[in-house]
Amino acid sequence: MPLRLGAPSTTVPPVLFTSGLAVLAFITAGCGGPSSPPSAAYVPVGELERIYGPLITVANQPTPDQHGTGDRLGIFRDQSGTIWGLPLKAASDGTVLGCAPAALRTAPPTDTLPASGIDIVGATNEPTGWRNGTGKLELVFRDKSGHVFWKPMRSGALTAGPVCWAQEPPGPRQRLDYYRLAPAPNNSR
Repeated sequence: MPLRLGAPSTTVPPVLFTSGLAVLAFITAGCGGPSSPPSAAYVPVGELERIYGPLITVANQPTPDQHGTGDRLGIFRDQSGTIWGLPLKAASDGTVLGCAPAALRTAPPTDTLPASGIDIVGATNEPTGWRNGTGKLELVFRDKSGHVFWKPMRSGALTAGPVCWAQEPPGPRQRLDYYRLAPAPNNSR
């Protein structure tokens, strides 16, 4: 028996009515938007150094087009020569904390270190011109002959599990990238 809606002359077959409700429920469920990944914990830098090696320098997170947050980035070197770029922040008591989600250990490298760079002497953000952000992270190297040079490095974003988020407030919530820089095959330390 068809259902009657509205005016007495309007009838809707039960199958069509049920299908319409299902489509409406599907559309309504999607209105909340995609859920954000959970936040990874910030821990004391000493805990990170046991896994990712000593902290060797710091920089600011690159921030394109003036959408930056001022978040800091710690550069660590582990025993294999891999360089890790991990978000840093200061706790209310001044303790330096860092963020390294568990999935980071299996994340793919984001870039390769230059073969001639034997020492990292600093980190900076690539200049991008007037009010266009801070550009890519650059590592500053000194080779065996003492020549100093820098190289921009690519970052990556974790696609599963907890992630590091920019410090809040103000501004929109921003996910922070990671850096996992693999030693070049012929890079000897």
